[in-house]
Amino acid sequence: MKKNITAKTFTPIYDSIEDRLRLVINYQDIQNRVDLMITRSFILDLIPSAEEFIAKYYGELDVEVNTQSEIKERSTSKTDNVNLELLRTSEELLQEVNFSYDPNSKHTILTLSSKNIVAKTELDSFMLQQIIQVIKSSIPYIKWGISHYF
Repeated sequence: MKKNITAKTFTPIYDSIEDRLRLVINYQDIQNRVDLMITRSFILDLIPSAEEFIAKYYGELDVEVNTQSEIKERSTSKTDNVNLELLRTSEELLQEVNFSYDPNSKHTILTLSSKNIVAKTELDSFMLQQIIQVIKSSIPYIKWGISHYF
């Protein structure tokens, strides 16, 4: 049976040893923390799908491209990075991401699933766009041979 958690925080970091993105959910809540590993090919499918979903339900992206580095800087500090490593949990390979739009609340239910864990959260348009932009800012574009404009 899969463990269900409510995702409250999202902290993406490029893991050079694994050559994957590590998406840390709830990094300060050790009982509900999960480290999801995201492969290059999964990211290449996820980002365009997420942007398509946002455009369909919320219109064009509101977050400007030049704010990506600002978002990343605000999202983690040097202290946070130390805590991320100290409190590291065993990794779970991200297997599925689902976006579900609720027309009444105009919110999206984001579900991230691995073999053992399901993390869910409800997001408004701004927060959904922020999460996608922060994930994009963590991609090692040059190393993965990806254009910054993909």
